[in-house]
Amino acid sequence: MKLALIGAGPRNLMALERLLAWNRRMPVKNLDIHLFDPAGIAGRVWQPDQPQELIMNSLAAKITLFTDHTIEMEGPVLPGPTLFEWSQRSGNQFILEHHYQNEKAFLNEISHLTTNSYASRGLFGIYQEWYYQQLLKDLPDSVTVTFHLERVTGIQRLTGHTYKVNFDDTAETFDGISMALGEGLAQASDSEKELAQFASENNLTYLRSGYAAEQNFDKIPAKSNVLLRGLGLNFMDAMIMLTAHRGGSFQRLDDDSLIYKPSGTEPNIYAGSGRGFPYHARGFDQKSIGETRPLYFLSNQIVAHMIDKQEQMSGQKFLDLIYSDVICTYYTKLVAQKYTGVSAHEFEQALQKDPLSQQVLDDYGISQEDRFNLENLAHPEGNAKTADDLQKVMIQYLEKDIAEAKRGNKMSPFSSAMETLRELRTNIRKVITYKLISDDDYAKYILGGFNSLNSFLAVGPPILRLEQLLALIKAGVVEILGPKLTVETNQQHFLAYSKQFSDRKIEVDGVIEARLASVDIRISTNPLIQDLLETGMARPYELHFKDGSTKQLGSMDVTTETAEMIDNDGNPVPNVYIWGISTEGRHWLTNGSPIPSVNDVRLRMADMIANQMLSYSE
Repeated sequence: MKLALIGAGPRNLMALERLLAWNRRMPVKNLDIHLFDPAGIAGRVWQPDQPQELIMNSLAAKITLFTDHTIEMEGPVLPGPTLFEWSQRSGNQFILEHHYQNEKAFLNEISHLTTNSYASRGLFGIYQEWYYQQLLKDLPDSVTVTFHLERVTGIQRLTGHTYKVNFDDTAETFDGISMALGEGLAQASDSEKELAQFASENNLTYLRSGYAAEQNFDKIPAKSNVLLRGLGLNFMDAMIMLTAHRGGSFQRLDDDSLIYKPSGTEPNIYAGSGRGFPYHARGFDQKSIGETRPLYFLSNQIVAHMIDKQEQMSGQKFLDLIYSDVICTYYTKLVAQKYTGVSAHEFEQALQKDPLSQQVLDDYGISQEDRFNLENLAHPEGNAKTADDLQKVMIQYLEKDIAEAKRGNKMSPFSSAMETLRELRTNIRKVITYKLISDDDYAKYILGGFNSLNSFLAVGPPILRLEQLLALIKAGVVEILGPKLTVETNQQHFLAYSKQFSDRKIEVDGVIEARLASVDIRISTNPLIQDLLETGMARPYELHFKDGSTKQLGSMDVTTETAEMIDNDGNPVPNVYIWGISTEGRHWLTNGSPIPSVNDVRLRMADMIANQMLSYSE
C-alpha cells in the first residue's frame, strides 16, 4: 500500500505517527509512505532558521505531537514529551548534533525555558524534526518512509481509490492521500493591486499579507512612516521585526513594567484595524496540564445529545450558551474575591438558573462598574471623541489588560472568563462541524459577528507582547490610529487615518498588511488547490439558506465525520482527506497546535484519518 502525505507540518507528522501506530496493530503488507513539502519537515510556519524573536502563542509545556489517555480514538496511545519536556530532556543534544543556523540562540533559549515560557517558532520546528526522526527509528522491514522536498502540483483519480500525484515533473501512483496544506498564498485583490501599483509608481513600499518570517521588512527604511494594517497576532510579529529585531531592546524596571531603548533604525510605526484595539493578552497560565473548568451550558453532554438526536438550536441560543458559561466564570470569580459578604455558593446557584439576567446581579448588589459588558468589550474606545482622547484610552486599555492578564487565568475574573471561552472551543467546533445550527444562523451569528469578537477576546498574544507594545507607544515608536482604519492615496504618499478619529491623518511611505488574509481556496495560488478545483475533484463549501439562496465559502468541502474531500458532484473522494486551515469555514478555528491532555481535536483527526487510510486496503 502506497500513501501520500502532502504537507509536512504538525498535522501530517501526527498522521504519519498514527499510520505507524496502527500498522503495528494491523500490519499492512509493504506499507510505503511519502511526505511532500517544499519547505521541509515542519512546513513553512515552523522553520528553524526564522528570526528568534518570533514566538508561539501557546506555552511550550502545553504543546505536543503525541497522543495521551484523554484522546477519544480507536488507535493505540503512544505518549511522548511535550515541547517543553523534550527541550529539557534531549533538546540540547539534538540541536548540537544537527548544527542549526541559530544554534547558540536555541541553546540559550532552552536554558531559560520554563513551564510558563512561550518557545520560539523555530524551536517548535526543531521539535518536529526530532519527532520525525524518532518515527523513522526501528521501522519494520515492511514499512518505508520517504520525504520529498517538492511541491505537489496536481492529483488525478485513476480507478477506485488509486491516484496519480504530480510533483517535480514526475508522477507516482498512490492508494490514499492526506493533505494538510497550511495557509498558502492568495491572489491579490483589486485594492491590493492598486496599492502595490501606487507604491511602485511613487517609490513607496507595500507588503501584502504573509508570515512574518517571509516578509521583507528590510524594505522599510529607518525613520520612515509605516502603517501596519491589523492589530492581531501578525501585527505583533511585524512590530517586533521592526523594533527589537533591528537592535532595539526592552528593559524591565523594578515595578515590573517595560521600557524600550531604541536602536535608531526603527521606522515610525502607525497601526489600526477595523476594531482599532490590539487583541487581549492571554492570562498568565495558572492551570496544570489538562485542567479545565466544568461547562454548565454548552456542555459536553448537551452537544453529544444534539449530535446523537440530530437536533438543531437557534444561533442566538448557541451564543447564549457560550456567553452563559463565560459569564458564570466571570461572576463566580468576582464575587468570591470582591463581594465577600455574599455566599459564593448561593450566588452561583442563582446565577446558573439565568446567567444572562440582570435581576440576579441586582439582587446580590453587583455594581454596574463590575458587570460583564460585551458591548463595552467589543468597543473599548468608549466615549473618546478625538485622536488625543484615543491615545489616553489606549494606554489605559493596555495597562488594565496587562494587569488583569498578570493576575492569572484562575484569579482574574476577566482572564478566567476568557480561559473558559478558549475551553469552549471543542464544543463550538462540534456545533459547527455537525451543523447543530442552521446555515442562516451560522452566517448571521458566527461568520457575521462571533468569529471576530472571539478572536479579539480569546486568540491573543502572550502578556509580553502587550507589555512591549505599551513600551513602544510610550517611547513614541508606535501610535495606534484607532477603529475603522482607512488607507487612501494622495499625490505621493499613502494617507492613513481612523474614520472614527479622522482629526488625525498621517502620510506614510509604506503599508504592511499585518494580518493573515482570509483563507479562500477559490483565489489560492497553490497549484494543487487550483488543480483540484479545476478538475472537479474538490469544491468549495456552500451554505444553503431557507429562502433557497446559497453562499459559497472559501473553504474546502469535506465529509462531516471522515474529513474526506468532496468532489464537484457532491461525492466523497475515496481515501483522499484534507484537514486543517483549508477547511476553515466548514470547520471552526482550525489553526493552532495540539494541546496535551484535553482530547485535542487535531490528535483525534490524525488517528481517524490514519485508521481510514489503512482500512481501505482491506
